[in-house]
Amino acid sequence: MKNEEKHLTQEESLRIIHKMISAAKNDVKSDAFIFLLWGWLVFVASISQFILINMNCEWNSIPWMLMPIGGVITAIYAFRTSKKEKVKTHVSEFLKYTWIAFGAAMGVIMFFHERGASQILPIIMTLYGIGLFISGGALKFTPLILGGIFCWLCAIAAFKIEGIYQLLIIATAVFGGYIVPGYLLQMNNKK
Repeated sequence: MKNEEKHLTQEESLRIIHKMISAAKNDVKSDAFIFLLWGWLVFVASISQFILINMNCEWNSIPWMLMPIGGVITAIYAFRTSKKEKVKTHVSEFLKYTWIAFGAAMGVIMFFHERGASQILPIIMTLYGIGLFISGGALKFTPLILGGIFCWLCAIAAFKIEGIYQLLIIATAVFGGYIVPGYLLQMNNKK
């Protein structure tokens, strides 16, 4: 069989370029929702646990039950958006695998760390930084890159602080790393 090359007209080339640009824009739009969802979930859970600990509540870790709910929402959202996706970009595939790896690493840390280990939250913030930094680079969106760096700085601070104040630092990390860049992504999409 002969391998025939098809030469595209200028109009066909422009249509393909337009499709790819639209697909990349949709990558950014979907990421805004995910960053805001997880930013607010972790922010609310960490602040709530801090308050419950200070109220001497025995069940102070209950706010973290928001995380499995977030996982279900994320899975449903990802399933629905993948059905609507007409074009898959390298960026979307790269980010998908980045965040799957992030989730797997979080699972390993959460289920296999020593109970009572005081350094779990700084390690989690370090992982947040990696995911945000890579996502910002892939999307060419500086606020996410800076959000990743901010999470690393918060992790450094949290390694130096013991106890419940790490909860306030993780709330600060997700506010600066997820929530602020998430809203900036949303504003960027409206332009």
